[in-house]
Amino acid sequence: MLNKLVNKTILLSFIASSMVANSVYGAKMISKCDMDQNMTKINGTNINIKYPIASVSKVFTSLLAATTFDLGTTFSTQVFATPVEGGKHDVHISGSNDPYFNRYKMHMIISRLNEAGVKNIRNLTFDEHVKYLHDTDSYSGFSVVTGTRVVKNKKGQKVSVPVRTFIRPTVLKATLNYPGVELVEAQLKEQRVILANYPQSYLAAKAAGIELFKSPRFNVEKTSHKPAAEFRAANNTIKLYVSSQDVRTIIKAMNWNSNNHSANRLLVAAGGLDKLNKFYYGTLKVSESEFSFVNGSGQNHDLEGNGRLYNEASCSVVIRTIRALNTAAQKQNKQLTELMAVMGVDKGSTVGGAAYTKPETRGRAVAKTGTVGTNITLGGMINGTNGPHYFFYNVAIASASRKEENRARAMINLELAKLTKQVRGVPFTYTMDNPLKDNMDNYDEDEAPEDTPQPGVNVDEEAAQVIGQQPAPAAKPVTAPAKPAVAAAKRVANK
Repeated sequence: MLNKLVNKTILLSFIASSMVANSVYGAKMISKCDMDQNMTKINGTNINIKYPIASVSKVFTSLLAATTFDLGTTFSTQVFATPVEGGKHDVHISGSNDPYFNRYKMHMIISRLNEAGVKNIRNLTFDEHVKYLHDTDSYSGFSVVTGTRVVKNKKGQKVSVPVRTFIRPTVLKATLNYPGVELVEAQLKEQRVILANYPQSYLAAKAAGIELFKSPRFNVEKTSHKPAAEFRAANNTIKLYVSSQDVRTIIKAMNWNSNNHSANRLLVAAGGLDKLNKFYYGTLKVSESEFSFVNGSGQNHDLEGNGRLYNEASCSVVIRTIRALNTAAQKQNKQLTELMAVMGVDKGSTVGGAAYTKPETRGRAVAKTGTVGTNITLGGMINGTNGPHYFFYNVAIASASRKEENRARAMINLELAKLTKQVRGVPFTYTMDNPLKDNMDNYDEDEAPEDTPQPGVNVDEEAAQVIGQQPAPAAKPVTAPAKPAVAAAKRVANK
């Protein structure tokens, strides 16, 4: 009798633990596929059904940028300083949608202004193309004073206190127009914050053989937005230029730490969501059943409520996009390793740590990670013995817990290690390239570069032909499972 009770207790305990495990650890590979460079066949399951692809979306943004711009293109921010009374100047910043316009670029501008004798500014104005953030690569975030509110202190007296807006650029959830002019104005008013890290910029520039103004002054009386259409330079206006990193570096930096802010800014600079959709729906004839995008980052785009609105694409469309990006890079005498991070080698990138580092794949594949509340994804290219081999994995998760996410990554790791061994992956000839260093290369520009980006340029037709090819499936896809119901995400992240 006692044995029966014990056995029953053990059985019930096992059933209960299994139920808990299934609810907490519900990671399931819902789609995977791979193909070789010649697109002779495509292997996988659910290859033509779209699911949320998270930050693998940035590969699509990369392709649009790489086929719209020369990879050597820079974004040139123009600065105009006009003398006024009392030895002061009115300064206007004409933006270029630089995805990495941050305080370090402001340091370059301030230095150049000081060199020109511009130290006391009466009016500092900027146009709508200035998308300034103090720090464009911050994961932990920073706060900005955007207003005031009245509260009562301990003595019951009414006092005014600052209202702060918190910003996390890399995991940003925002509109494609972000940051708006109000937020840019609030940051440009924080003169002490802008100058806080100037000594570091000075030393970094000096190490690169560039002399910034050692102790600049940046005294501004008034800061405000002036629309681009309303600004006119005077005859005696001093004109300065400061340029961004080139597009190649911007793409690699965006993919390196999966920067949501720079992804959305790069998408807009390359022509916007309309251009991306026209490329896939119009030129490539991809149907909405395989592709639907709402931003350039892959982050949840439900900005009003607590729902979910994600970029979605089929496995087939994803790996054809990666292949097209490789082709676009080669056309400009670049390698895919110069646009995407190399697994296990690019330390500090999203594929450089323990989560995606295995002996079988280290140095043998480039990849882009993806993480949202419903899916963990990974897409990229293996350097196979017989040529490039492309892959994409999509795992649905039942919760946004770290354990669940890591379990999903482990599933992907196992599959990718097998595939790398199967195609006999070999290490790239590659040295770690960390793009997250502040650009000083174009500090001494005196004229706007001739290759300033023009978003109206058409997408490269050769890339359209590459991605538009339809490889023959190696096997008929299995019936898609119902998309799992998932609990509300415990944290917002997309990396």
